[in-house]
Amino acid sequence: MTLSISDYVNEAPSSNSMGSDHSFLVEIDLPCPIDAYVDYSRSLLAYGTEEKLQENEHLGGLLLLGAVSAAEAYFRSILSLTLEACPISRENAAEKQINLGGVLWHGHAEFRRSAFEHLTFCSKDDIKKAAKGYLRFELKDSSFKGPLEQYDLVCHLRHGIVHNAGILPGRNAVQIGAKNYKKPVRIAVGFATLQKSIEAIDSLVLTFNRELFDEMCRRWAIEWRKKLDWDPSIEDKIFNKIWKIYFCRKLHGTRQGKSSITRAKCLSEVKERYDLLNI
Repeated sequence: MTLSISDYVNEAPSSNSMGSDHSFLVEIDLPCPIDAYVDYSRSLLAYGTEEKLQENEHLGGLLLLGAVSAAEAYFRSILSLTLEACPISRENAAEKQINLGGVLWHGHAEFRRSAFEHLTFCSKDDIKKAAKGYLRFELKDSSFKGPLEQYDLVCHLRHGIVHNAGILPGRNAVQIGAKNYKKPVRIAVGFATLQKSIEAIDSLVLTFNRELFDEMCRRWAIEWRKKLDWDPSIEDKIFNKIWKIYFCRKLHGTRQGKSSITRAKCLSEVKERYDLLNI
């Protein structure tokens, strides 16, 4: 047998191709962003049982990647829908650039999605910068400090899993305040860590959804009405659009007192808070 120099380290790989039949692409209907996030993250939790995680030491890390990916998808979707619905956000983002490829792919009706395809949402700074830069929405410490810090920790673990085969990189180790080890350390995502990680991601996503909805209600009640194109005859229709963007149907069914949590009652509460009932 004749060997080349490169044959000594490993055999040549067999030729392979993904093909061109696009069998890996499936067309779907997307629910509102918060429902899409809950669907995805809960499916990961359901699969990540103690038994399955014990069978494969890498499975927990892969499920953690999926959980962060679900959060990133949520932020892209909620930011793009808010950008479409809110004139204040549109003014704020008017000079931002988007990728031409995204516009060509999504078309005129959905081109807003292109605004965030070049951005990552894998750190607290990414999220704060995008919310402020595009929506003029400040993430106040009183609501976001804890959730953002915990999400950041999960994202440091995610970075090592994605880019370093699960071995914790030094930069991430320093940033999370890990103690020193004599040997390289693997990021071990067992059942408890996976549960806590998804809880941390949940905390940020649900807080963001709540606070941004509250801000949109305020803008609907005050700032949007000052616009020249404001039409008071369709104010309820505009509020209904806001409601559909942020209302979480997936979690509504298990909420205490769910029968009293309605769009009509919320609208009444908003009008009362901003003294619109007698207008």
